[in-house]
Amino acid sequence: MDFPFNDDKEESLVPGVFEIPGEPAVVINGLPPISSSVDTFSPFPTVTDAVEESLDTVIGPWFEGREVRKLFGNKYYYGEITEFGEEVGRFKVKYENGNVEELEWNELDQVLQPLNLNIPLATIFTESIRRKQRSIQKSGKSKGGTTNEGVKIE
Repeated sequence: MDFPFNDDKEESLVPGVFEIPGEPAVVINGLPPISSSVDTFSPFPTVTDAVEESLDTVIGPWFEGREVRKLFGNKYYYGEITEFGEEVGRFKVKYENGNVEELEWNELDQVLQPLNLNIPLATIFTESIRRKQRSIQKSGKSKGGTTNEGVKIE
């Protein structure tokens, strides 16, 4: 049987990164050479557990306020991420029925609802800053300091 392609010819594509006009993505043609030697320098940084943990403490608070949906028994319950515990690396979720649960990232990833992309990033950022300021004020760290207007609190 004759096939319409020839195995002897290789398609000659130049390795590189290309932007496609009108498309939000880029095309990466080719992969870097992979060496079996452990001592070989890799152009890609290796993510260690320490780096991953520090990223969690930076990114974790950005999930506060996000919605989750989890199956308990035969019913789905909606909840909201209320807090990220930096010490333990867990997300505290409060469900609509009042129950509270702490989830690790791999558990949260399974129940996290898609983000509403209609909200501008600037709004999310300013809301995050406001929450942070409220939590600082609630913890009493602002006593003896200055207010936002720069007036000394006695």
